[in-house]
Amino acid sequence: MYKLTHLLLAICLCPWLNAQNTASPHIRLDQFGYRPDSKKVAVLADPINGFDAAQSFAPGNTWQVRRVSDQQSVFSGTPTAWKNGATHAQSGDRGWWFDFSAVTTPGDYYLFDVSNNVRSYPFHIGADVYKDVLKQAVRMYFYQRLGFAKQTPFVPAKWTEGAAYEGPNQDHAARSRWAKNDPATARDVHGGWMDAGDVNKYTTFAEGAVIQLLESYRRHPEVFTDDFNIPESGNGIPDLLDEVLWELDWLKRMQDATGTNGFLLKLGVDNYNEVSPPSADTRPRYYLPECTSATLAGCAMFAHAGIVLSETNYPVLQAYGSDLIARAELAWQRALSTTANFTQFEEGCDDGDIKSGDADRNASGQLESAVVAAVYLFQATGNADYKNFVETNYDAVEPITNTWWGPYKSAVEVALLRYSEMQGVTTTVANNIRNQKGNMNYAFSLDSYDAQTDLYRAQMDDWAHHWGSNLVRSNCGSLNMDFVEFNINADDADAYRETAEQYLHWLHGTNAMGIVMLSNMYDFGGDACANEIYHTWFGANTEFDNALTSPKGPAPGYLTGGPNKDFSYNQLSPPAAQPPQKSYLDFNDGWPESSWEITEPAIYYNAAYIMLLSNFVANPIVSTTVPFSPEMTFDVFPNPASDSCTLRFASAGKRNIRIFDAGGKLVLTRQITEKETVLDLKNLPAGVYSISADGIQKQMVKQ
Repeated sequence: MYKLTHLLLAICLCPWLNAQNTASPHIRLDQFGYRPDSKKVAVLADPINGFDAAQSFAPGNTWQVRRVSDQQSVFSGTPTAWKNGATHAQSGDRGWWFDFSAVTTPGDYYLFDVSNNVRSYPFHIGADVYKDVLKQAVRMYFYQRLGFAKQTPFVPAKWTEGAAYEGPNQDHAARSRWAKNDPATARDVHGGWMDAGDVNKYTTFAEGAVIQLLESYRRHPEVFTDDFNIPESGNGIPDLLDEVLWELDWLKRMQDATGTNGFLLKLGVDNYNEVSPPSADTRPRYYLPECTSATLAGCAMFAHAGIVLSETNYPVLQAYGSDLIARAELAWQRALSTTANFTQFEEGCDDGDIKSGDADRNASGQLESAVVAAVYLFQATGNADYKNFVETNYDAVEPITNTWWGPYKSAVEVALLRYSEMQGVTTTVANNIRNQKGNMNYAFSLDSYDAQTDLYRAQMDDWAHHWGSNLVRSNCGSLNMDFVEFNINADDADAYRETAEQYLHWLHGTNAMGIVMLSNMYDFGGDACANEIYHTWFGANTEFDNALTSPKGPAPGYLTGGPNKDFSYNQLSPPAAQPPQKSYLDFNDGWPESSWEITEPAIYYNAAYIMLLSNFVANPIVSTTVPFSPEMTFDVFPNPASDSCTLRFASAGKRNIRIFDAGGKLVLTRQITEKETVLDLKNLPAGVYSISADGIQKQMVKQ
């Protein structure tokens, strides 16, 4: 059954504190709130075209900002008609702007239309307004982990889940797609994140997510603290890096599995018989062998991660980073060989047997990964060969080739800007990079913002509202912050920051649907949120289906794909046959309705959003937790185990060992001082367990 009413239900069903009247869905604002010094503008929308055209709204002349606590007015003003009452074709709305930037005192407020006696959703003003939002967006990666049970207290009870793909012929012993019946091809490629709504893992698709998450940390390490409530919280390492390490560990296995220092391309299932939750899925798993697309993507990720981790103050991460640099150099040498010195590229490795994303990249995409890798390898090693590669090839890839620094090439754009600041680069090359970027005020930046092009204040051209448009919109905001980060057009830094923040407000509810584009954020300040996402775990007709009407709903913090004017199933409107910004529906139905084109999340969507959001999160007090040390790590073998298993640590020392079952129940405790110990498992039933020591947690399967 189609879920055509969910969008309106999300808007209408949210309760309002103690007020007697219902919040108007026509008042569009950032539902989480604003920083004290933010530009604060609500959009008052009158629908003219689109699915809500039968509604109407005419705001009064006097609007107030009222405190939630006592409903007293702290500011009043008059809305201004956008473009003298013109209809905004891209959204199908006409509208007014109400600017309440003058309100800077921290607190909880709502907007009130005195004439019409209607109000907005409540919102918060405060320096820390987005802190919890950031935590949930990062925690999405914990929910996406494969091979790791989700247990209380790290998730609410309704989202507890066993470790997925730990069984026979699965991720610990996946076989080649080309030799499915040959056990000799089995490789251990467990761990990592599921890519999106599907349960597969892709080396190439991980590149954008890993690089943007690390770049987010590199720019704002102070906002990524050690208290995001994941199993590694409290180990002294920022939780964002703990999550990235989970993915990097998997990528190491994808490199090791080749035996050549190249990378496997892809890992997953060969059919669409999805199972919810993923831990119940017993389908065999297969990998696609080495391919230059994967080798170059892996090289770029390892080179960038090696730099970022080496620059931290954590010795264990510095050592990890050094290992990644060494691995990246080995991958580079492998790519030199397989591409005949970057003159030929494999482009047909993925035949589609593993469902469903095509993980191949064309030659230009592979060359972009090579340029990114070479930039960071030059920074890490000072080897002139990498510098020569960058300066020989940088003008053969976008954005240099088309002189357009848009929202589709974040990894290579940031790498080139980093390169322009490095010691020893050729001055003309550095100047060319910076001058091109400096001329980009017309690309989703100051030109369109100053011209008030978009009623909803976050301009994107019509054509940009395609599959995954929320990633594009996030990157549009970050394009503006790149000017600030790299001190380009420095006199306009405040204007770029203001422009960037408007793209964030759009994603938080200042949009033509009036909804937060993150799933199920009701407990964190959202009032009308994405209630459904296309996702194997949180699928249609499961208990996780809908945040408002299902027993459990989807987990919070997943950014949906966004409006898609090219939605393929034209019998369903919305999303089809709508203005570009309204080409959206809050649904998760499968084929033929194809909701994945609208609401499917992805690790790279959240990464782009986190990169934008982290610019506007207050700097909290830095944790004083004792730093993680190599002695805290341990191995578990055999795994799977039967009657017993052995724990081996890097050194001897006093430790408290705890074992939890898949439901989070503590089933065994033991204190040890030795470097190696044997645990008796005879009294434990078969299943998936979590072994915790010194804040480090590992999974163990009892057969």
